[in-house]
Amino acid sequence: MKKNSIFCMLIISALITLTGYIAGVYGQSISANNTMQQHANHTIDNLTISQHIPLTGNLVKGDYILLMDLTPFATSVEGHSHIAMKIPCNEEGSPKAMIVTGIAPNLKSLSVGKAINNGTLNGKSLDLSDEGNSCLYHAQLPTGITDIALVNTSNETLNFDRGGYSVTVSVHGSAIQHLAAKTMQMH
Repeated sequence: MKKNSIFCMLIISALITLTGYIAGVYGQSISANNTMQQHANHTIDNLTISQHIPLTGNLVKGDYILLMDLTPFATSVEGHSHIAMKIPCNEEGSPKAMIVTGIAPNLKSLSVGKAINNGTLNGKSLDLSDEGNSCLYHAQLPTGITDIALVNTSNETLNFDRGGYSVTVSVHGSAIQHLAAKTMQMH
């Protein structure tokens, strides 16, 4: 009987020690009633994602496609969030749709620059854009955004079913509430 009592006490002691260790590792505390509670000093939660988004169907003039909503995260490391897209373009190589970014409903257009033409494949020249048909664009995403959308800015309905149109978004972000707390601590 005494051995069983000692064994039970050792198990309870080990569980209490393990529970304290787990709480320290995962940044959470355990209350007396065994519910998990977030603690006040929290390390920044990070997000790293790369998403390829095939474009299909029609997009009428003025309409948009929501490509990504990162909430509760926001882009956080300058130069580490990027967008690449192959979309319809005019004869001058300007895109017929634009990327808008921000925290909805406050969005701004993103400059994607000129169509990218000069590529190589096995050391030979490869034209990556066909002005008047489809063009390739790359741009850095600004920091502090949560929403990314593609808006049809042309005067026509865009058909994405031909041409292999797509958008690829790569993001490094941090949780918004932690960014705000970090910013306030810095001031």
